[in-house]
Amino acid sequence: MRYSLKVALLLFGFTVFVMPDIDVINVPIIGRTVNFSKKVSAQTAQVYIPPVGPNRTSRTKGAGSRGCDQSGNTNLQLLVPDDHLPLTVSARPTFFWYVSDITLPVRFTLVEPGVAKPIVDRSFKVKRSGIVQLELPSDVPGLALGKEYRWTVSLVCNKERPSENSYADSSIKRVAITPALAQTLTKEGQEPQKRSLVYARYGIWYDALDSSYISYKANPHGKVTFWYFSKLLSQVGMSTVSDRQ
Repeated sequence: MRYSLKVALLLFGFTVFVMPDIDVINVPIIGRTVNFSKKVSAQTAQVYIPPVGPNRTSRTKGAGSRGCDQSGNTNLQLLVPDDHLPLTVSARPTFFWYVSDITLPVRFTLVEPGVAKPIVDRSFKVKRSGIVQLELPSDVPGLALGKEYRWTVSLVCNKERPSENSYADSSIKRVAITPALAQTLTKEGQEPQKRSLVYARYGIWYDALDSSYISYKANPHGKVTFWYFSKLLSQVGMSTVSDRQ
């Protein structure tokens, strides 16, 4: 039984970079083309463009709901937009969340609406507070195209009464890679930072965040990688995420 679980310490809120203007690329966005100037202000850049159409209607509950007393002031937050259905093009996407307390076990579940048995239902201990990364395990079916799923992270304080646990939940939907997206990804190559920007411009949240994190992890002290990852999170209301309390 294999699955990938990693914790990253991202020092948001404690290091301030004054970024110069950054280069961006031109990307056709689902039926329209967005043309950028050669440079865009790092302070005003919108790196993620939410999807248009029916995928804008679904809301998520990314912040934790208070449950048992043991959770105290624990901050549990899924790293997802909370005003629309986040998308992926991957059959085995990576899920991210932030937790500020490690005293309670964490339970991760992934379910398909209308199906009683969860696709994934696993509990584990997080060794330190921070951003947790979980890749969809290889021993379960991958996400099907066109289907919406629900995932939940719970802080387990009462195994016998799950309703008392603090939790946060959100949705994910796998969509097909369009020819335009495939062409742009091929043009930009395999560099994670560039691929993240492409995904972000096409409204593919999970893959944009994952690629950005890969780039950040490879160069954690790089100003551009730090700025981009924190900008991606702050754009969807998660500017307060921090690994230090």
